[in-house]
Amino acid sequence: MKTYDLTTFEQFLDYCTGREYGCGHTVYRGVTNATDHRLIPSVGRIKRLQEDQFYTLPQHERELLQAFKLRAIGAISIEPKNDWEWLALAQHHGLPTRLIDWTFSPLIAAYFATLPKLDAQGDLAEPLAEWAGVYALHDCSYIAIEDHADPFAYDTPGLFFPPHVTPRISGQGGLFSIQPDPGQELQVSFEREDYRTITLFRFSRDTAKDIQKKLYLLGIRQSLLFPDLDGFSMELKVRYLLSDCYMADHSFNDSFDELTE
Repeated sequence: MKTYDLTTFEQFLDYCTGREYGCGHTVYRGVTNATDHRLIPSVGRIKRLQEDQFYTLPQHERELLQAFKLRAIGAISIEPKNDWEWLALAQHHGLPTRLIDWTFSPLIAAYFATLPKLDAQGDLAEPLAEWAGVYALHDCSYIAIEDHADPFAYDTPGLFFPPHVTPRISGQGGLFSIQPDPGQELQVSFEREDYRTITLFRFSRDTAKDIQKKLYLLGIRQSLLFPDLDGFSMELKVRYLLSDCYMADHSFNDSFDELTE
């Protein structure tokens, strides 16, 4: 896996729109801590499940997914048709799975890499990690999930498109990778010569803060990616911190009323 340390947002855009990465087969993933982050699915990070002597990890995964189905069915408007779709929905709502989130948009990935957060005083918090980052994954093929009934039995790492069973997946241009060994870093079994590659672009703290503001001004905001009241509220929280003009100006209307009286 190649790594590039970038000093400007414009460098990142040049890479993403250039010959090597400006390809319809490239997808992206943003992380706020590019130093410590590993491309390991969330369920593979749970040590207790990995070391259980009585049940295998897939058995734990199936049990988690079944419990999620039982609770979720009354709270969703579109019911997933198979376990691939159920896993995508569960992953998007925080259940530990063998999936990893990706997006077709490098700007959306950069947003998640530099995600604005507030401190106790309501100001923008400094990025905690020395480096934020965006992974770029290139693969020319995708999993036809209709041909494989059981995602837990799928034995090759790859990407698949979920149906948009939630507005958040749609808003984020989302898709997922899956791998047969969730405890292993994805690139170990995924990368193959030149057509299956993963690259990490890293940003320093200062560059991450610059990207934060530029993405906001370009319209890559919380309410776009989380099209609900929670997303809109978070956008309003950071609006006055990332833009200089946000108050409505009624002076023009007052002047116009005076002229027409």
